[in-house]
Amino acid sequence: MKPDDTFEAKFFQVICLTLILFFVVDVNTQAADITDGMIGYWPLDGNAKDMSGNNYHGELDGKVKWEANGRVNGGARFDGKGSHIKVAQKDLMPKTLEFTVVTWINGHKAQDWAAVVSARGTAKQAYWMGYRPDDTLAYVWNNDSKETWDWQGSIKIPQDTWALIAVAIGKTKATAYAYTAATKKLAIAENKIAHIEQAPSNFVFGKDDCCGQRFYQGILDEVMMFERTLNKDEIMRLATIGLNVESKNKLATSWGQIKEVHGSN
Repeated sequence: MKPDDTFEAKFFQVICLTLILFFVVDVNTQAADITDGMIGYWPLDGNAKDMSGNNYHGELDGKVKWEANGRVNGGARFDGKGSHIKVAQKDLMPKTLEFTVVTWINGHKAQDWAAVVSARGTAKQAYWMGYRPDDTLAYVWNNDSKETWDWQGSIKIPQDTWALIAVAIGKTKATAYAYTAATKKLAIAENKIAHIEQAPSNFVFGKDDCCGQRFYQGILDEVMMFERTLNKDEIMRLATIGLNVESKNKLATSWGQIKEVHGSN
């Protein structure tokens, strides 16, 4: 081999190694950044504590049962007859235009308009994510606008199987996601309307405080809330990887130090 050939071979190896290292670092950085904008994280592993560092802990009604076999470790089972978890009723009040709620479910609605997560404490500035009568995934925003809760053409919510569902609200559209673990398929629908800033409060898991009985029946696990609009890649990352060790370490070490006030206190 000629000297020039040796130099070119070594140079090529250095370039390849540099690119590989850059890719690994970039992927790890992206994975760790999944917690950016996180308001709350409730693993529901035997309790309703918020592990984001913001201390928006949940309060049990006494009827929620703990499941050893959730999607990630344990989970919380709701009976569809009124069991629910109240979450930081006087403190959790995010004032935001961009908003995303993500959770694993394994169950179904007990009634039409059942809520997985809801917040009805601030007049019309409410939030709700749950089941329309046709079993599609919808939400409440924009001062309880019909364009949100009566959104036509959303995706079906998988029934009695593990699925990660989410609604990601942004300035010009909201996107509904449903990832079914058994099929490894992600369904997506977009509601292309403008959205405005809201300040929902009195968050509850497992029921809607509006209009009579609207209860979820089944298991909830890994509830996450963000004051930003998560994208498709981030939803898939949460569905297939979840909050990895680096992300959880970030929550444990930094969120308590950089905590911002989302509530009224």
